[in-house]
Amino acid sequence: MDENIFIARQPIYDKNNQLAGYELLYRACDTTVAEFSDGKLASSQVILNSFLNIGFDGLVGSSQAFINITEDFILDDSLTPMFEKPTVLEVLEDIKPTAEVIKGVKRLKKNGYKIALDDFQYSPEYDELLLLADYVKIDVIKLTPNQIIKELERLKKLPVQLVAEKVETPEMFAFCKEHEFDYFQGFYFCKPQLVNLKNIPANKLVILNLLKLLSKPDYDFNEVEKAISQDAVLTYKLLRYVNSAAFSGRKEIDSIREALALVGGDKIKKWITLFLMVKLTEGKPQALLITALVRAKMCELLEQVSVHNDGEMFTIGLFSLLDAIMDTPLEDLLDDLALSTEVKLAILDHEGEKGELLENVINYEKGQWVYLTSQGVDAEAYFSCYMEAVKWTESTIEALDN
Repeated sequence: MDENIFIARQPIYDKNNQLAGYELLYRACDTTVAEFSDGKLASSQVILNSFLNIGFDGLVGSSQAFINITEDFILDDSLTPMFEKPTVLEVLEDIKPTAEVIKGVKRLKKNGYKIALDDFQYSPEYDELLLLADYVKIDVIKLTPNQIIKELERLKKLPVQLVAEKVETPEMFAFCKEHEFDYFQGFYFCKPQLVNLKNIPANKLVILNLLKLLSKPDYDFNEVEKAISQDAVLTYKLLRYVNSAAFSGRKEIDSIREALALVGGDKIKKWITLFLMVKLTEGKPQALLITALVRAKMCELLEQVSVHNDGEMFTIGLFSLLDAIMDTPLEDLLDDLALSTEVKLAILDHEGEKGELLENVINYEKGQWVYLTSQGVDAEAYFSCYMEAVKWTESTIEALDN
């Protein structure tokens, strides 16, 4: 790429917590606007070149892409051919619905693109544009509950899909779902539902105990073997893994002890931990598992380019979402895991060098580009590690599901 840029994706989910698409968040490092474009044609060309080089596959896979566009993209039909996949073009809130804009949106619709009105608040001047929209996105943080309800009463009379954006808590998700939004965008699934202090279910307690065992630096292979043997699915997955193409050319492995010896300590520890995280997230939005794995891998990759690479950042990233996965306070969960004080403080309070790295990665997920720029992070390294983490996560989930 010609420019150092930040690009991330934010999931959009339907009423059943099934992935509907990703909004792509963009910022060039030499601008101060945390949007897809700063409105200048020259900047738009940089963005086009960036996405053409990256490719949509690496960012959204087969999912639908939601992309903020500015007036340049609406008025200039030479700027949109790069959007190859099913794409929703989001018209920013500061674009006035002039006759030229309406004409441009009609052209985009005719060319097969769907249209979303971003950060929408009703005004009569938008009536014609509303008739062209497929989606209307409402910023639920910006408006009061009564204002949200008033907007919905008007919009539900139109054939548009309603998207609640910036849904950051389970409580806000419940409110938006009750008031019949069609889609939900934000990191509400990353927050625990701590309505009551819940007892950990027995099956999850077994998994947590195995994680506790694996978190010990000198864990006992015999104890791990015993724990795995009590779970038929885990045993089956492990034997499938060691008899896969990754270990081709070896004799058939048919015992847990042989499998553990073949894979080796650190590798089997990570593999089992990943499998256990998959089991823990059953019944949760898949975005939670995806976010946890991307976060963990990005932390690990960034740690490898730092001067203090001791291999702990993967665990820090992964366990930073345990509270949302278990619906239990993080402090209580970490008390039961044999992690160092440094690691626990990094997860809980983002303290120390490792904690700062975790905080930077979380801000990258959320598209907090101004914060990251103020921290002086290496944009090229962060973007590269993020893209590698996304790719690794997709292949890992596929392998664990087989």
